[in-house]
Amino acid sequence: MSVLHSVGQRIYSQPSSLHPPSLVRHRTPAQSRQGARLRRSAVVHVCAQQKTLIVSGTGNSEGIGRAAVRVFLEAGWKAVGLDVKDPEGEEDDEVLQAHKDSYKLLKADMTDSDQISDAVAQALDFFGEKRVNCLVNNAGIASPAMPKEKKERKGAFEAYIQTNLTGAFLLSEECTPYFAKGDSSIIHVSSIHAEFADPDTHGYTCAKAGMRGLSRCQAVTLDKRTRVNVIFPGYIDTPGASEEVTKEMRDWHLTGRVGSNKDIAEACLFLGDEQRSGFITGAELMIDGGVSAKLFYPQ
Repeated sequence: MSVLHSVGQRIYSQPSSLHPPSLVRHRTPAQSRQGARLRRSAVVHVCAQQKTLIVSGTGNSEGIGRAAVRVFLEAGWKAVGLDVKDPEGEEDDEVLQAHKDSYKLLKADMTDSDQISDAVAQALDFFGEKRVNCLVNNAGIASPAMPKEKKERKGAFEAYIQTNLTGAFLLSEECTPYFAKGDSSIIHVSSIHAEFADPDTHGYTCAKAGMRGLSRCQAVTLDKRTRVNVIFPGYIDTPGASEEVTKEMRDWHLTGRVGSNKDIAEACLFLGDEQRSGFITGAELMIDGGVSAKLFYPQ
């Protein structure tokens, strides 16, 4: 910071009171060159340390989890995907095939703590070090509708909670010891249902709303070590969607279209990147094409 002075037509500056002359240091050319070399060395070191991602819910080749794997791989990350079912479509996926050495898809049930523990151990072995930079909790039962039969409803409700919420908690707990301090992030993929409910979606809505509370609690618990955020996707055109996208549905969105898996994956990459979102934690990001901003009245 400088204070400008004018003498006739000449203007010159001197250090302000915040930087008195006695504290202003002048580097020699040799010192400047040495500093430049050190900075270049630091950049090379950072670039050489490949960031690591674990994401759940990657079995479906067209789902959000698999889209996240693709987006992170293209950004230079190493990625491990977890799912209760065998992965599909690997051979036909151009992005995965282009990054064969940087990803691995594993089978693991997010309701089974032993399987989760084993999967994380395999992921760390694949990474080659005990470090996780980003965890995306995406696994869950996709269809929101509860069964109609009373005797089936309790089991269905518990399944939503166990898979969509408890699974996110268990996987986060397993990864926590390995989060890189000051350079790690948890991202929970919740739903617009956490804020707005449809009829008879009790299990799904409660589980997704629970991820909101889980995110906040983890953010304050992990504090300066790991950032934790939650995103609320709106209508995303995935294979699990129960309806075919119509013109009326597209027009309902302020963006004139429904969401895509890549919309969510790109948001995850942003929140997982310490350089771009290092000051964001405990936050909630609605990704719904503006639907939640509109006020509707009965026709």
